[in-house]
Amino acid sequence: MSLYRHVKVIVPGMSLSRRAALAATARSLGVTTSVEESIRETEAELRSLSDPEPVPPRAELRRQVAETAADLEAKRERVATVRGRLRETDDGAIEADYRDAIRALSEAETEHAAAKEALADARDRAREARDVRERRLRLEDRLENLERRAREELIAAVSPAVETALSRVPNRDPPSFDAADPVSTALALIRVGRIETPITLACRRFPDRDSAERWLKAPVYRL
Repeated sequence: MSLYRHVKVIVPGMSLSRRAALAATARSLGVTTSVEESIRETEAELRSLSDPEPVPPRAELRRQVAETAADLEAKRERVATVRGRLRETDDGAIEADYRDAIRALSEAETEHAAAKEALADARDRAREARDVRERRLRLEDRLENLERRAREELIAAVSPAVETALSRVPNRDPPSFDAADPVSTALALIRVGRIETPITLACRRFPDRDSAERWLKAPVYRL
């Protein structure tokens, strides 16, 4: 979030995320950190991770493997039985039964092989999906740590100047940045940072618009 978004309206009782606003102040001045490149690389790695395809329920696939295996065994027994009968006779009807049994066995073998392949594929896809999830979590954790470090560096870069500005806020003498009221804090951040969009002032800390702009070094609307 830009500094302007933090301090665009200065009014008593305003809400202000102090550390985020400090970091935004540094960003407005073009301050960079030692982890900028690492953050960009990590973000790029995260974007490169594609969402895994849905994995079909493996319980259903295992059931299909078991069913096709049972059917295959039955077809093999049928072929063996008809083959035995065929050896004992030259009956053309039995020869036809044997050909049908062989054809049914071939189909059962194909179905069983397809079921096993589908189960193996589902296992591979589940493994790949798990690997992607784990990698995404590692990258997200790394990015969070990098962003935390960047934020600390940004805050350290501008904190002395903000403390100095805070000690000069009109009509107030806050003991520290953390103890200062939100309006005083926001005014100090504006003075230190760089803002080109007019700020709306409704805090009566300055006698007029010109004096506010001179102190803040930023354009203002005064209510």
